Amino acid sequence: MSFLQFDEGIALSLADILSSLSYALDLTSGQPMGHSQRSCLIAMRIAKEIQIPEELQDVLYYAVLMKDLGCSSNAARMASIFGSDDIGAKRMSKITDWSNVIEATRYVAANTLPKGSLLARARKMMQVAANQHEISDGVMETRCDRGAMIAQRIGLGPDAADCIRGLDEHWNGHGGPNHLKGDKIPILARLACISQTLEVFLTTFDLETAYEMINRRSGKWFDPALVLACESFHNDHDFWRQVREETREALLNLEVRASIEHASEERVDSICQAFADVVDAKSPFTAEHSSRVCTYSVAIARNLGFTGKQLTELRRAALLHDVGKLAVSNSILDKNGKPTDEEWAAIRKHPYYTQQVLGKIAGFERISEIAAAHHERLDGKGYHQNVPGEKLDLDMRIITTADVFDALSATRPYRGALPLEQVYSIMERDIDTAFDPLCISAVKDCYPSGSTDLSLIASRLAA
Repeated sequence: MSFLQFDEGIALSLADILSSLSYALDLTSGQPMGHSQRSCLIAMRIAKEIQIPEELQDVLYYAVLMKDLGCSSNAARMASIFGSDDIGAKRMSKITDWSNVIEATRYVAANTLPKGSLLARARKMMQVAANQHEISDGVMETRCDRGAMIAQRIGLGPDAADCIRGLDEHWNGHGGPNHLKGDKIPILARLACISQTLEVFLTTFDLETAYEMINRRSGKWFDPALVLACESFHNDHDFWRQVREETREALLNLEVRASIEHASEERVDSICQAFADVVDAKSPFTAEHSSRVCTYSVAIARNLGFTGKQLTELRRAALLHDVGKLAVSNSILDKNGKPTDEEWAAIRKHPYYTQQVLGKIAGFERISEIAAAHHERLDGKGYHQNVPGEKLDLDMRIITTADVFDALSATRPYRGALPLEQVYSIMERDIDTAFDPLCISAVKDCYPSGSTDLSLIASRLAA
């Protein structure tokens, strides 16, 4: 197997990359960072107890880490359906038993137009209640199918895709989106379902509450045989301590082949592109933003003489620069108006989350630094670290220029796309305060003001 090595000789671990990027999926699914990793440890322990074949254990390992790949694709719809914070709604949905009328009603009441008038809330709640099953199936189908498709794209295979597609199916057939029942649900999907739910209750409440829940839902949500398997390690205090306190270390040291597999250069690229697509799927107004920022960054960098490793790191940083935006609610991202101070604070924190996610990957240290700097300015008034200009390297200045260039030349919730003449006029006002003049000159060389089809020029320059 060929695998990526930088000059220092570091071989990139596939488990390290995917476990780190799972933090971003936790953010968009409304769970504390580490949720997918803890779910994976639980799933692997159950798999060991029921002695599923080793090759399926490898598939399960990656599938549970990546189970929420499709979560961003229904974020805008969730925000629209409930008129509220999609991330908060997803978080609460994980502890709601939808077969219980009281719990379902409480969920709808808590998440429907929380800032609206009583009359507006009542109307919206009635609308949600009247279309509950159609809405539920539609939201789940979007999430599961999208996640399964991306899993295939990054090489996880059909069994992992089926696991992700069947994540929300329940043993009694009352799950979704396809209402599979009993052993018609793939075994890996059954394992993922019970593991993620057990983890959520463990983290939200405590271990005993989590076990009471799975026993109560045995034969309803969960395969009774898997519930019995969970009981076999109920009192394994060392295991649960590892789940809580040593999650990532335990995960990366599991005795399975998946934990020691290395990633080829092509696979790393496909993962970076896939996560760019995950980020861009979160909002209709950011469709292909990360890919365009990548293309513009590469074009500017080549114009300025970048080659080799330096260009590769910039390209990957550009694809992943907004991964922290998965932590921002669509009620903010898609808002048709000026954000409040509180909303701006949430927006300005997304480069911090980008750094937190990417900075955990061994071999991605420089990529993390570049990506996290995409809102910094030469005058030191950017965010999230207020880095002064003398500490902003050229690759950081390039990604900042590319990000703003796309933001101005693309459609946004509050305005249409601006013509290039206006884009350059706006950016030139901030030369030496926000932007490096070399980068502005390079982007104008790559995209002359008379250009009418940026995407065509972009693809040609990036080829």
